[in-house]
Amino acid sequence: MARKNLRIGLVGVGAAAQISHIPALQKTEGVELVALCDRDPEKAARVAQKFQVPRAVSRIDELLGDDSIDAVDICTPNFLHAPMAVAALEAGKHVLCERPLARSAVEAAQMVKAARKADRTLACAVQHRFRADAQLLRTFVAKGELGEIFYAKAGWLRLRTEWDSEEWRRQKREAGGGVVLDLGFQMLDLSLWVMQGVKVESVSASVHRPRKGDVEDSATALLRLDNGATLTLELTWGLLMEKDFAYLNLFGSGGAALLNPFRVHKGMHGTLVNVTPELDTQRNQYKAAQEAQVAHFVESLRKGTRPWGDAEEIVPVMELMDAIYRSAEQGGEVKLG
Repeated sequence: MARKNLRIGLVGVGAAAQISHIPALQKTEGVELVALCDRDPEKAARVAQKFQVPRAVSRIDELLGDDSIDAVDICTPNFLHAPMAVAALEAGKHVLCERPLARSAVEAAQMVKAARKADRTLACAVQHRFRADAQLLRTFVAKGELGEIFYAKAGWLRLRTEWDSEEWRRQKREAGGGVVLDLGFQMLDLSLWVMQGVKVESVSASVHRPRKGDVEDSATALLRLDNGATLTLELTWGLLMEKDFAYLNLFGSGGAALLNPFRVHKGMHGTLVNVTPELDTQRNQYKAAQEAQVAHFVESLRKGTRPWGDAEEIVPVMELMDAIYRSAEQGGEVKLG
């Protein structure tokens, strides 16, 4: 790139944008956040003023028609991800899209097709992969430190009081689904990324819909992997406990590892040894991961390399989302591939 700074426009100035994306973009070197777009023009202007972003617009076409903008960061409700990403790619922009990539694997595949055709990068925000503990865990697994992993369990149980205030999350048409697409996408992507190279052969799942709800607020799933291991997933937006928790626990023939808090134990010379490495826990993991994700996306654009969370590797995760819903609907096991 001849121009020194990468110029980015962001669409959808809700919570995700204000808490994560805008601060991360503004912290990243070599990036200029030049414009914000939101269908509510007053909100766009207010947020632009708050973060001192030079321009606020209310239509995405105004961003896409600006040749000086290199990439678009999409933080809108799920149903807008596919149409906006496709439009941005067709306008020659690179795209970073908030998770889940889309409402379904079909939509995700359309987005990938548009990215290939435009020869542009389309990445999904998978900031959990950028956590220091998750990266360490992946390294442990890759080096065979835990032996052969035969069981993995992942979950994210969130307090009912933390119900997202955004109304669209409860509408099937706008969100595509409930807790499975929201928290399940992240935990499944993280689990499969940490275990790398495993494929899911079948899914058995059930979901729970609250009485006055359009989408599920809880779900459980059992996934059988091609290496004979199993992965279980439990999710809820409705936990009634004093605090919520997210976890990924791996059990292997040579050791076990727990994420959150990070613990690694190995069987060595007939005894159990705690081999948990020291982690710098001073910084807010979530914030640090968000910043690392944006910096990585920008660097991949500069170098022309494939970023983590590239849409092509996200499509199989979206297919698993579909399979979870299908299994829950049919009340039985769904085979994949």
